[in-house]
Amino acid sequence: MPNLDRVQHESLEIGPLPIVRAFLDRLELDQLLEQYLPRRRLGREPKLAPGKALTAMIANIVIARRPLYGFREWARHFVPEHFGLEAEDVEGLNDDRLGRALDRMFGADRASLMTAVITRAVKTFEIDVKQLHCDTTTVTFSGAYEKQRDALTKDPPPVITFGHNKDHRPDLKQLVYALTVSADGAVPIHHKTYDGNTTDDQVHIETWSTLVEIVGHPRFLYVADSKLCTRENMTHIADRRGRFLTVLPATRSEYTTFCDALRQGLSVDWQEVRREPDPRGTDRDPIVYEAFEGDHSAEGYRVVWYRSSQKTRLDAHARTGRIEKAKRRLEALNDRVRPFKSEEAALQAAQAIVKDHHVERWLAVHVETHVGHEFKQTKSGRPSPKTRYRKTEIPFFVVTYEENGDAIEADARADGIFPLITNVKKDKLPPKQVLAKYKYQPNLEKRNEQLKSVYHVRPVLLHNPKRVTGLLFVYFLALLLWALIEREIRGAMKRHKIKMVPLYPELRDCQAPTTDGIFQALQGVRRHRLLDEKDQPLKTFYDKLSPAAEQCLELLGISFKPYGIEG
Repeated sequence: MPNLDRVQHESLEIGPLPIVRAFLDRLELDQLLEQYLPRRRLGREPKLAPGKALTAMIANIVIARRPLYGFREWARHFVPEHFGLEAEDVEGLNDDRLGRALDRMFGADRASLMTAVITRAVKTFEIDVKQLHCDTTTVTFSGAYEKQRDALTKDPPPVITFGHNKDHRPDLKQLVYALTVSADGAVPIHHKTYDGNTTDDQVHIETWSTLVEIVGHPRFLYVADSKLCTRENMTHIADRRGRFLTVLPATRSEYTTFCDALRQGLSVDWQEVRREPDPRGTDRDPIVYEAFEGDHSAEGYRVVWYRSSQKTRLDAHARTGRIEKAKRRLEALNDRVRPFKSEEAALQAAQAIVKDHHVERWLAVHVETHVGHEFKQTKSGRPSPKTRYRKTEIPFFVVTYEENGDAIEADARADGIFPLITNVKKDKLPPKQVLAKYKYQPNLEKRNEQLKSVYHVRPVLLHNPKRVTGLLFVYFLALLLWALIEREIRGAMKRHKIKMVPLYPELRDCQAPTTDGIFQALQGVRRHRLLDEKDQPLKTFYDKLSPAAEQCLELLGISFKPYGIEG
């Protein structure tokens, strides 16, 4: 019988770790990392394999997003075997060891590793890769990051430098993060990090070529924003039997020509291709999309024009708002403390305002000259009844404006317009499907938003750019895991005809469960053990799972055994 005075109580969290572990096993990520991570050239391999440290980092990112220096303290509160580790391994997960694991990740053939991981994911989870969406975002850094590129390095990391910052922080340096997802659950398929001053139009040829290697053929539909719409990019894809779909930017002559024709009264046979409820409320009018097959682009590709009822309202509202703001500023010119000294100065100030608000077509400004009078004493001294005065005329200038109703009415005819360009023929991709395929693009933007808001990707404490690149690749793998979990549970709900899962607070139903919502249902679930003086378990018991947690595990096909439930 054990000495009860020496019995210890151990309480460690299980949480959602078994889900993470199950999906890592299905991806065979441990084996792939073991295969592709480079070996040490000198000395013995560390006791804890770098691949295991990296998979533990992935678990940390998707569950808690703790910084590297706080990882070990966080991991101590969890059951270590669900990380794929032994208890003593957790104590070795300090920031130095994790940093060296990131060095290995940078030194690996990351392109081949990514291809192997994605190929495994596509095969295991039966992901449809017939349509792929690409977009870029920026990862912002603080710090100098000087002398990053070593001329002797064969594979230098991307340069953290200034560029067009999409976080609206032009004062900080950045990297450009390109991500491609499938149209089947927005599962990440490809990722690469570029120099911070790389423009978006420079990434598409390399991205598309890599996707061809991953998918195995060029016949998938490649969807991207307007930066894809360059002659070089589109020709590269089309000449290699690829298919693309993108937005025709407003800077193109085709856009200007068509909109000018609409303003001049061109009659267009618009055909309704889509109708959907307004997400802002059931009391609002539905959003209607109309399409028109226009002339081909200068390169010979299809241009399909669309008119959105929602965008029509927004364009009209934006134009009215700009005009009203300009009017208020023009009226404020007449209340200046210091009046204008000349008609030319007043006119220049008014023209600067209409130019600043881009309302030159809609507001015409004028300056009216008025004459005021001022009376001054003819002689100095204290005024008296006999003081004589001299009348002086003083000109002053009043700014007026006039709306150009004809121009406003003409521009309103082009409201709500946006064009899409593709090299897929109309019989294989009619206008209705062109619009439907492009409208999946916001799902990719949601993944980039998750990278920044959910994962809080800010590797600013890593002063080594190589480790930064390695860490961003780990974030890509975490994002892949996150997307697969969401896709699996939503697919299972559809197969079992389950419309809702009670994941929201107060057990409110959730129609589209997120990975974060699933993890919240399992957060805090613990394993308790009574240990003797030799740390041998005497008794093990577990916290009870909520009905929502049990339903999620069942839908995901996760064993209940890690939570102490047999069968």
